[in-house]
Amino acid sequence: MKRKSTRANNAFLLGSILMIVLVLVVVVLFLFMSFKLYDKKNTYKSDRYEIILGSSTLGSPLTVYMNDSLLFNGTPQSTLTLSVGRFEEESSLLVVDGETDKVTTIELSKHSETVQIGKNKDGFYREQQQ
Repeated sequence: MKRKSTRANNAFLLGSILMIVLVLVVVVLFLFMSFKLYDKKNTYKSDRYEIILGSSTLGSPLTVYMNDSLLFNGTPQSTLTLSVGRFEEESSLLVVDGETDKVTTIELSKHSETVQIGKNKDGFYREQQQ
């Protein structure tokens, strides 16, 4: 009788050890894959946007947002260049006219770029690069 209980105890101990090793392997694989995905996800953080408020915006009160972050609020007196790090995969620029409260949305590319903003009687627009 003692032999049967010893075999059962050894089998239970061996099964428990195998289960613990299996759980540890799964946890290590999960952590390895999650860190690898996290690194891939944050590769775009090195990209930068150059936002230039052109000469047609001088003397006009305006507010510039990138996504929901305030970049500039005031009246530019000279050509102004804002250099902003890209912090989202998809970003857009919001330019609010301080006189009429009209909002202009400018979609930004997924990589570094220079955006020049101009103003006409209808509102703000993206000027073509020379």
